[in-house]
Amino acid sequence: MKIGIVKHLNARPLTYYFENHPDYEIISDNPSFLVEELKVGRLDCALISSIECERNRLNFSYSKSVGVCARDVVRSILYFENKNEQSPPKEIHTDSGSRSSVALLQCIFHLVYGFTPKVIPTEAKEINSSMEKNQGSHLLFGDHALLHNAPEDYQIYDLASWWNQITKTNFCFAFWAFPKDKPIEDSFFTNALEYGLDHIEEIIHKEKRLPTAIVDRYLRKELHYYPDQLNLDGFQLYIDTCKKIGILN
Repeated sequence: MKIGIVKHLNARPLTYYFENHPDYEIISDNPSFLVEELKVGRLDCALISSIECERNRLNFSYSKSVGVCARDVVRSILYFENKNEQSPPKEIHTDSGSRSSVALLQCIFHLVYGFTPKVIPTEAKEINSSMEKNQGSHLLFGDHALLHNAPEDYQIYDLASWWNQITKTNFCFAFWAFPKDKPIEDSFFTNALEYGLDHIEEIIHKEKRLPTAIVDRYLRKELHYYPDQLNLDGFQLYIDTCKKIGILN
């Protein structure tokens, strides 16, 4: 069985079981790459951006039993607004790895400012280089956001927190998806998550790029993996807003 897993820290409790069992062939990459592999049949299932689950709903089924979810602060989906340029900006350079995060930023701009900014998919290395030069406004996600070193010229917004403040709902960033003609039971994903949660100490202590206390808080408190009703309400509002502003399909 070929499984697409997200290569960022936020997904480790969901994917750790598959990473540690030889019965599965693992493809590790960004969700934007994994969804394309799933489309052409090179994967049996993949953890992909929540918006891509809906964009491909005619061909994919997806499980809402587990996912990458946030209530308030998430730390790994960050918008960097340049204090020295037009505010709010009309265009934003966005990390090309997560389409849910890009669409979330567009939805927030629509709800807060009444317009949808132009987004320019950009490699994270290029974004970091631009910020070092104090050029433009940007979006980073996953480990790129966790490990950012933005200068003081940038106002930093946590998108999960911003979404929660303006909608009073929570957010779902990613779900497991699979072809409609090859259904997978929810228990396959929930059992894998339970393994990850049982080994959360191991996951935390294997992460060496950040202080252990930050990783612990991030995985145990800032993220959660069983969607609650506010997560599902927020996801539906998100999809409805994407439809309204014309970015769902």
